[in-house]
Amino acid sequence: MTDYQPIFHSPIAPEAVGEPGGGIQIQDVTGAPVVLCRGQAAASLKAAFGAAPDKPGAVVAVNGGAVVCLTPTVYYGIGFSAHADWPAVEALNDSLPAAARAVDMTHGLAILRLQGAPAAALLPKICGLDFSDRAFPHQWAAQTSAAKIKTLIIRLDESQIPTYYLAVDRSLGQYFWDVVLDTGQEFGLSG
Repeated sequence: MTDYQPIFHSPIAPEAVGEPGGGIQIQDVTGAPVVLCRGQAAASLKAAFGAAPDKPGAVVAVNGGAVVCLTPTVYYGIGFSAHADWPAVEALNDSLPAAARAVDMTHGLAILRLQGAPAAALLPKICGLDFSDRAFPHQWAAQTSAAKIKTLIIRLDESQIPTYYLAVDRSLGQYFWDVVLDTGQEFGLSG
């Protein structure tokens, strides 16, 4: 075992943009824990997190984050702050069946938090999905292309305010931030 512990730096320069409690806000939450689980892991994730979704697209809020089911054999556990209380990947792997594995993706992804009613109108401008409440409700997720890059989009509303978490490859974090910020200007998002 090594004592190597790198210092984490977000690939995104600004901290937060927009008006809290106002129309729309974007925030960099990169550094929050992210775990990818592949294989038949639902029962083990329920034991580790206290809950896990049982159908593709479903999201369950847990311990300052969410567990997302993309397919019956692909799950993400995403914390919404760097201080989220998550089980260690080693402990998860010890509890998973032999054909399932968990991988720490924290340093591989950039995560943005987009909040406010205008977010449902902003997102279709960079992504081909329908973000209406009927098509993309609270506690729902999809992996798609947004701004021409692979993006995991999670909707988990806070106090009934539409809230989306957008996870992209870390190396594209600043680019994605800039695209969302530029697109959001017509909705009152400013830098």
